[in-house]
Amino acid sequence: MEFIRPDDYLPNKKRLTHIKEYGIGLIGCGSIANTAHLPAYRKYGLPIAACCDVSEEAARATAEKFDIPFWTTDVNELLEREGVGVIDLAIHPEPRLEVLKLIGKAPRPVLCQKPLALDLAQAERLSEEANRLGIILGVNQQARWAPAHKALKTVLEQDLIGEVYSIHHYMRSFQDQAGWWWTNMKNFNIVDHGVHYVDLCRYFNPYEEEWSRVHCTTAQLNRQNAIDPLIYSANIEFGPKGGRNPLMASLHFNNIAKASRSHSNTWWIDGTEGSLWCTQDTLYMALNKHKNVVHEIKLKGTWFPDAFAGSMIAFMTALEEGTLPPVTSEDNIQTVALTTAMVNSSQDACVVERSDLLKGSVVG
Repeated sequence: MEFIRPDDYLPNKKRLTHIKEYGIGLIGCGSIANTAHLPAYRKYGLPIAACCDVSEEAARATAEKFDIPFWTTDVNELLEREGVGVIDLAIHPEPRLEVLKLIGKAPRPVLCQKPLALDLAQAERLSEEANRLGIILGVNQQARWAPAHKALKTVLEQDLIGEVYSIHHYMRSFQDQAGWWWTNMKNFNIVDHGVHYVDLCRYFNPYEEEWSRVHCTTAQLNRQNAIDPLIYSANIEFGPKGGRNPLMASLHFNNIAKASRSHSNTWWIDGTEGSLWCTQDTLYMALNKHKNVVHEIKLKGTWFPDAFAGSMIAFMTALEEGTLPPVTSEDNIQTVALTTAMVNSSQDACVVERSDLLKGSVVG
């Protein structure tokens, strides 16, 4: 019995008929661009028209490594290139607003590195500015296109497990390496790295109701390198408050598990007719109607780099078909609001209501 094929979850350009119109102008030639974005685009044959970085050395080296025909340290020069049809904005959050204003002088669709911003107010401001400037703005929450996550979503949409009532994620990893930038970043484990899993719990939610309440707790080891907790646990409710919701999600993240052989990344989704769960290379399914069987599906592809190609291809496809980006800035604001709520909840030892956090917001 075949529930899913690789074509269902790996990046696919079959709906892109005018791909040459979407030459990529990369702004930001840092580590993530060189290790994920550009290898993904090269693997799937996406056109890369130009690259830009404030560092001349970084821009030149990136162009040489990936045979990019034009490099510059000036965003305006990149925008003057006729072959640049979309912008891959792969820079840190702080300068994004100013770069967005530059792009607004010669508007192109922009796929912005996740999350839109670390701060909720700044995320809302970026979204508003993009709308004012006439820029189509998407957000590269590329974990949605990681093969395991895309496969899980695809099977979930087949309605095989009935009414979904529980989404659970358990991550064991290690990111407390001394000297790396993330160890000095406030609330890194939630607002930057953890935002992948926070966004995915919203992505897997099959209902229209958004998250409504969250309670988050954290823990910090003695003598760890990171300045803030690397362990968090969050309970997230969807729909009206009061404990009578049809769905809740629970996320547990241990990002300082020192025994590497114990590391794992597993999702469980339970429904009234069965359960789905997946690691990064295998999807499992147990259905009530198949009582003595666990369906095990080995998956092809990997998060790095395939997910980065999947996100960009989906963005380009939306542009060609005249539809909204797969992850709009307004959608990503809901994810940023949730990470903000988790930080507030853990620091103030309280339950945080989405309606209070987004009170007065254009997306509230």
